[in-house]
Amino acid sequence: MMETQSVESDRSKVISTGFLDGARRNYPREVEYVVVAIGLAIITGLEIATYAAPGFPLWHWDDKVGLVMFLLLLMAVKFWTVAYFFMHLRFDKPILTRAFYTGVLLALGVYVAVLAMLHGFIAGQH
Repeated sequence: MMETQSVESDRSKVISTGFLDGARRNYPREVEYVVVAIGLAIITGLEIATYAAPGFPLWHWDDKVGLVMFLLLLMAVKFWTVAYFFMHLRFDKPILTRAFYTGVLLALGVYVAVLAMLHGFIAGQH
């Protein structure tokens, strides 16, 4: 892990790593990454529970719609968490964060367009 480093100039001024690499603020300590990893492990455990405990009532809501919605929600939470913490989006310059989210929205738009073309939203039509 890369901790916040300091560089001393000739005049004994301390320059933070955030200034050197363009980050908006200093990076967190390792403890925060461990807490995030534990949270991701808990979410992964919930995903595993969807097929390890098939009799759970939430999975059978409206012909498995509950299962799909639950897994999509967990997928979105995990994706955002990994991108936000481990890809350092919250520390990057705003233009880089916007570029990342633009790519995500473009990919989502292409996915929805292909599903619409193939009638993926109409039950029984795929």
